[in-house]
Amino acid sequence: MAGSSVDRVAARRSTTFDELSAVTELEDVTFLEVSGRRLFDQQEPRTDADSRTTLSVWLRGGDDGTTLEVRCRLELGSAQADFAVDAAAAFSVRAPFELTPEVQQEFLDRIGVTVLYPYLREALQGTAAKLGVDTPVLSLRGPGQGAR
Repeated sequence: MAGSSVDRVAARRSTTFDELSAVTELEDVTFLEVSGRRLFDQQEPRTDADSRTTLSVWLRGGDDGTTLEVRCRLELGSAQADFAVDAAAAFSVRAPFELTPEVQQEFLDRIGVTVLYPYLREALQGTAAKLGVDTPVLSLRGPGQGAR
């Protein structure tokens, strides 16, 4: 048993972003939360200046070094409603890896958020339609722009 543990540790290697992206496959996207609450009980209406948008992003690697999970949580408050959309993307990696903080951030920015952003946008638009409120428009983002 100890030999296999040593072999597994020896197989782990430091990976550059290019190496990682070449061996990474998207396996699944899962929603953890999709919610909206229409604002109808406020004494004074919320103004556009009071509106807010927060995008939080996390990266988690599996213990065996062959899986990655990126999680994005979007919280948005518009003049008419509050929204929360939380989704995770699971990636498989063909070989065990070790990632520097720089490679982790680059993976988050260039792959993780880029994959999840359209899912977040669609869930937000669908929820706004179901609530009968104006659809909030998210800012454009391209690969490498990271979380805002």
